[in-house]
Amino acid sequence: MKKRFMIKFIVLFSLLIVSIIFNQSAVIPSDVLLETEDNLSNHISLLTTSYSINIYSDADFITLGLPGNGSIDNPYRIEDYLIQDSVGHGIFISSVTKYFIVQNCVIRNSLYTGILIQKAKSGIGNVSNNICENNGNAGILILESEGLTAENNYCNGNQYGIEVRFSTDSLIFNNTCESNLFSGMYNRQEIQGSVFANNSIINNAYFGMDFLFANGSFVYNNTFENNGVRIYEESLELYLLYEFLGNIVNNQKLGYFKNVESLHLTDTEYGQIFLFNCSNVFIENQYFVRTLFGIYTYESSNCTFYNNIFDTNLGNGIDVFNSNKMIIDSNTFNNNSNGLNFYNSPNMTISNNVFYSDGLVIENADVEMLATYIVENNTVNDKPLGFFFNDHNIVLSGAVQYGEILVINSSNIEIHNQAINDTQIGILFAFSNSCSIFSSVLTNMITSIVVVECNNITISDNRIEYGIDGIFALYVSSLEINNNVISYNSDDGIEISYCDNVSIDNNFCEFNIWGLNLRYNENVNVSNSIFQQSTFLNLFAYSISDMIIYNTTCAFADWGMYFAFVNDVYVHESKMLSNNMDGIFMTNCLRVDLYSNNISYNFFGVKAKFTDYSKFTYNTLRENFEYGISLDPRCDHNLVHHNYFINNQLNDVTGLKSQGWDDGFNNTWYDVYLQEGNWWSNIVSYAYKIGGYGYSVDIFPLNPKEPVSPTPTPTLTKTEFLFIVPIIFSLSMMVIFRIRKRLKK
Repeated sequence: MKKRFMIKFIVLFSLLIVSIIFNQSAVIPSDVLLETEDNLSNHISLLTTSYSINIYSDADFITLGLPGNGSIDNPYRIEDYLIQDSVGHGIFISSVTKYFIVQNCVIRNSLYTGILIQKAKSGIGNVSNNICENNGNAGILILESEGLTAENNYCNGNQYGIEVRFSTDSLIFNNTCESNLFSGMYNRQEIQGSVFANNSIINNAYFGMDFLFANGSFVYNNTFENNGVRIYEESLELYLLYEFLGNIVNNQKLGYFKNVESLHLTDTEYGQIFLFNCSNVFIENQYFVRTLFGIYTYESSNCTFYNNIFDTNLGNGIDVFNSNKMIIDSNTFNNNSNGLNFYNSPNMTISNNVFYSDGLVIENADVEMLATYIVENNTVNDKPLGFFFNDHNIVLSGAVQYGEILVINSSNIEIHNQAINDTQIGILFAFSNSCSIFSSVLTNMITSIVVVECNNITISDNRIEYGIDGIFALYVSSLEINNNVISYNSDDGIEISYCDNVSIDNNFCEFNIWGLNLRYNENVNVSNSIFQQSTFLNLFAYSISDMIIYNTTCAFADWGMYFAFVNDVYVHESKMLSNNMDGIFMTNCLRVDLYSNNISYNFFGVKAKFTDYSKFTYNTLRENFEYGISLDPRCDHNLVHHNYFINNQLNDVTGLKSQGWDDGFNNTWYDVYLQEGNWWSNIVSYAYKIGGYGYSVDIFPLNPKEPVSPTPTPTLTKTEFLFIVPIIFSLSMMVIFRIRKRLKK
């Protein structure tokens, strides 16, 4: 192991020396990183303002008149430019073979990347002493290249500070990546041999350094402030290929331990700890604050984490992944994104822990695994954490208020009058039957109610607000969600997947991102509910069969209802109003029946793609900006009749455009048997031509063939009245004379 490490060290040290020699030959100024606005303004005043610079081959260096000749001693130079507000990349270099350097530039507000180096040969490029700010993607992106160097750059306010992708042997050192919107450095996919050294990673929104399938990276002497490291690989062997040495997180060590046994860490010296294939590790008295994960374990066992503090970490306080026999005791978790998270990890003992504004999450565990857990004497927000395993016939009436409730492998559990807030999961039912939640208030959590692999669950009369997901159900049979108020959740109000026999009745959902999200379900009834003001979709149904939607309102979102890959869906007496896009959008649908709905004031009323054998009848389609009903190509064998089309096509100043559109095949816009079609507010003839390449016609429109125009009763003038009186008198005398003559007979 030591021999292997020495070889790596010699190689990397040699690469760094070569890079320094190359940089000196290029005469790079060393005072570009500016700390004050005044210094930055003075520096910018000395730069040359330029449009974006694009290099597609070696010849472009010459065409653009750039200094240098492309040799190692005199590389082409892009230097001392101010490039702002580019609609593409600020500086783009691709497919070059000559030596080049990009230095001493300021690139701001590019729509895409500040500096993009792509498909450059080994060791020919250097990006140094640049300032990349507020660009739409990365400040600096190195893509599909080899042996490039990025040093002494300042990247601030970009999506990613520096991104390295599909680029081996890159040298990334002495850079500052600060306050980027996602990651300070994003390193992913086939970057073996790359070195990340002496960088300052400060206050990035999510990840300091994010390694995704980037095994074989060397991470040395970096400093992290208020963020940390995330690593994702698919196997232990790949995690073991990373080298982490001398890194600092919030003035404490970053510990990266591999294949370690019998380790005791008892002094307060670590800001982030990774354990890979470790055993008998004891960690206590550490303070993990404002990093990403406090402790991350992968395929480790027989470890104890005692009396540590996990405070305001962006990810999990402790993340236990594919590990075994862990004791988590007497720790404090405060305001982490997740407090304590287990994934596929048996034999866990969780005791005497204190959670504030976070909690306990268990993922990818079956009943047998959960039976190995001991969960006792923990609190969430100074209330007990309720862990009920294999319990039956219990009522949690509210006399005892819980901070989090987990019900597993149990039956006949009734929960009501609970007030739960500021945790990861409010109430969880897993592998349980005949349970209910009602009359409770759940606010400000990751997911308020989770139901997984259960039967006969009722969720009724609750208020669920200000979380991320309101209700999440997976693999549930016989689920009732009734009379709830579900509002202001930043993702789904209700998400239901792989469930059967679902009833959603009389719920009020507003100001969620998605109101109702249905995926891969059967036998769903949605009735008497309101979904409105969703940021994206009010009601989404994907791969659903046998669904009835009745008396439901979907209003004021991008889409009212969105159906994809559904069949045998019946929507009746519902309202889709004032949605920015479509009242109802349909794609890849079969046998959808829209009956007696009000679909008005949307952009399109109904827009269908790849939809067959569906019916649109007795609906009111009023004042949609585009078509009331639009059938795109591959919409075949659909019926459209007895609908009211009223003043759709609001942009039609002539009033003569068709209010329907049909590009499909064999669609019929009237009832063949009754010989009755639709009502059209702008009909001008005995038939109504439908727009589109289907050349459809409503030949039996229900508007009167000869519209009756009532004749107004005239108002007579005095002169006209005097002229008419003698005529009326004469006619009256003639009538009287005839009557008398008949009487004499």
